[in-house]
Amino acid sequence: MAQSQMNKPSADLLHGNGYGELTPVILPQRLVILGSLLWLVVVSPLVFESAAYRYTAPFLALIALHYYRKAAVRPKTDWLGWLCMGWGTYVLVRFVVTFIVTPEHTIGASDWLYAYPFFFPILGVAFLLYEPVLEKIIAAVFAMVLIMLIATEHFRDVFAGETVRPLIMNNQIHGAVACGLIMIFTAFWLLHYLTDKSSNRTIARFAYIASPLIAILCLIAIYGAKSKGVWLALGITMPVLALVTLTYMHLRHGLVVIVCAAMILVAGVYAVRHNIYKTAGPTVASTVDMIEKVTQSQNLNDTISNTISSNATPFAMDARLQLWSNGWELFSSAPIFGWGGEWVERWKHTRYADVQYTLLHNGYLEMLVRHGLFGGIVMAIILGALISNVWRARKAGLIPRPAWDAYAVSLFFFALTLLSNSNNRLAIGESFALTSSAFAIWCGMRLRGERLALPKAE
Repeated sequence: MAQSQMNKPSADLLHGNGYGELTPVILPQRLVILGSLLWLVVVSPLVFESAAYRYTAPFLALIALHYYRKAAVRPKTDWLGWLCMGWGTYVLVRFVVTFIVTPEHTIGASDWLYAYPFFFPILGVAFLLYEPVLEKIIAAVFAMVLIMLIATEHFRDVFAGETVRPLIMNNQIHGAVACGLIMIFTAFWLLHYLTDKSSNRTIARFAYIASPLIAILCLIAIYGAKSKGVWLALGITMPVLALVTLTYMHLRHGLVVIVCAAMILVAGVYAVRHNIYKTAGPTVASTVDMIEKVTQSQNLNDTISNTISSNATPFAMDARLQLWSNGWELFSSAPIFGWGGEWVERWKHTRYADVQYTLLHNGYLEMLVRHGLFGGIVMAIILGALISNVWRARKAGLIPRPAWDAYAVSLFFFALTLLSNSNNRLAIGESFALTSSAFAIWCGMRLRGERLALPKAE
């Protein structure tokens, strides 16, 4: 299908099909304002860690469902939509059955959250409804981010070497993850307005001013949070971000910008090297020592046990190794379908059951312990299809190139953070999953040229 055909609704959407003349759905102004505010709350875990998004996302889903049911012409549910709803139903049914049949009425720990894919398709319809105001909603998100970063700055503590908690978060790790995502989104938001002169120029001018401030504030906050996992994830992501950014510019100018930015960053790292070593040095030393012992002895279990029992192992690393050991023990005993909600009871009988957390501090183990390889494969298929939707929408010219790059690079960064923390079980992870997946579902609808249309009389 030619790009020109994909960028305009089919004539069949507006005429015929047994319904007479049709008209695209246009929301009343009060619903435009209400829905825009609801979207802001859904993404609010970027700056304020709360469960408010859980109570607002259903209202967006209800608005979308109302117009979906009312429409004479509506998007069709494709195989991905059915898979998302099927998986969500499977998780909920398993959750209820486990609760009923277990004597202690086991409910696990945040297990029902894995049913969220059930809502991806209808939230994709919500994206479709609010497509005309998406640019303004995104600008409002960045305005909210800038205000919150300024209002919660801790410059004095950061430069005094203290650990700070960025934004309004439950702990500094969550704040660092949020700032990492914000920085990535900000970079591509600015690139969009630098490269697309047809966009809203008022918002563009705001982006030119706000983006550098947001990026600088995020870098300072990430440094101050002293989250080693986020430092590592960002250290791997930054070169990727630089290379992608380079493709937007003339090679010579791009290299100059990137080299200058790298020199400033290296100079900053060198200036605070003692603080960085104090924070990450013991963990790095223990990790290197553990890897060397594994290489020499070829016995991973004994080496991990010895590292856990060693007094030289930092507390955070020691706790994570115990959690990962317990998680791997549970996964190994039920590798195909996992333990479902029963995993918390089984946890009490693992080797390091007295460790003070049940948050596994690894997003992949969280899934494998609950739903095994079956769950991992299903979620991988869903994620792969979502990524494919966004990529194909970009290739077809249906979304701006920076939208695809922001989506892909933010997923890459977030996937790296899951290696050392269960961010998918946090408010920021759930919010990110809902919004990014709804966006990808919407891309699929745009690829198929689908719209919501009502009989003209309505």
